[in-house]
Amino acid sequence: MKIILKKINIIIYMKIVVTGGTGMVGSCIKQIIDSSKESINYKDANFIFLSSKDVDLTDRKRTLDFFMYASADYIIHLSANVGGLYKNQENNIKMFSDNIKMNENVLEACRINKVMRGIFVLSSCIYPINPSKFPMDESMVHESPPHYSNEGYAYAKRMLEMQCRQHNKLGYEFICLTPVNLYGPYDNFKIKDAHLIPALMHRFHIHNQIGKKLVAYGTGRPERQFLYSIDFAKIILNILLENKDIKSGNIICCTDEEYKIIDVVDKLADVMELDKKSIFWDSTKADGCMKKTVSNNKLKKIIKDYNFIPLSLGLEETYRWFVNNYDTIRK
Repeated sequence: MKIILKKINIIIYMKIVVTGGTGMVGSCIKQIIDSSKESINYKDANFIFLSSKDVDLTDRKRTLDFFMYASADYIIHLSANVGGLYKNQENNIKMFSDNIKMNENVLEACRINKVMRGIFVLSSCIYPINPSKFPMDESMVHESPPHYSNEGYAYAKRMLEMQCRQHNKLGYEFICLTPVNLYGPYDNFKIKDAHLIPALMHRFHIHNQIGKKLVAYGTGRPERQFLYSIDFAKIILNILLENKDIKSGNIICCTDEEYKIIDVVDKLADVMELDKKSIFWDSTKADGCMKKTVSNNKLKKIIKDYNFIPLSLGLEETYRWFVNNYDTIRK
């Protein structure tokens, strides 16, 4: 009897857990994946987008149980208790505690379940308040203390950078990415908790509708760099899946441009078609760190000739998304 063996094509899907999977950056990653189903980079990958409603990552047992079930190969760790300047400065203890717990639980779950490669997201607020030079680079993270206004969040993220370095000595490939001020679709637009651009956008939107005075906080003098959320999501996917020779380290993710807050407000007013002369600056509100310029030289050597979305266009896209999705956004 002749036995005929048929050739069977077995597709082995790479499992990638995305913590914070329904937040701004996680949702942008999902948007890219959903619109790139035929891409060779993503078609054999199974992304698991994890939200805080699915698993409380501050709970060690629940975190370990989930990762055992997920059997992940890679991780993109986005989850964090995060907010704008005013939320951070009022909740430093909780911001530190929650983020330390999340990071430790996720790292322990990776160790137990042999998740050997991943992206871990930091924040530009980790950089020192009084650096030795501008722009700051990746080597300067621990040069001196971060700004006091959000030191709880900043120190938790500094510890994550250190933890990833120590894991890499044991054979892991944990890459830290440090974005500057993120904004874009899927952001948190809660006025009291959100970062600069979404908080301003929502406050201006409401005040303009009811004829109330348009108020911006602080003096407008601090300088900031901004990064569109879709751009950051693309960078994450590129480094994780397309630049596998990158196995460790911290990489700052930013554009070359830097703006005074007053100029950002000016651009936002143009996008929203507001009367700039009617904007009142409440200088009794804190400014936060006056300057924290960072360098993207390392990133540009890894991803050459990347075309970042300019701030004006990013604000237009964000406001369009905000208006079209107002009923369902986080507000």
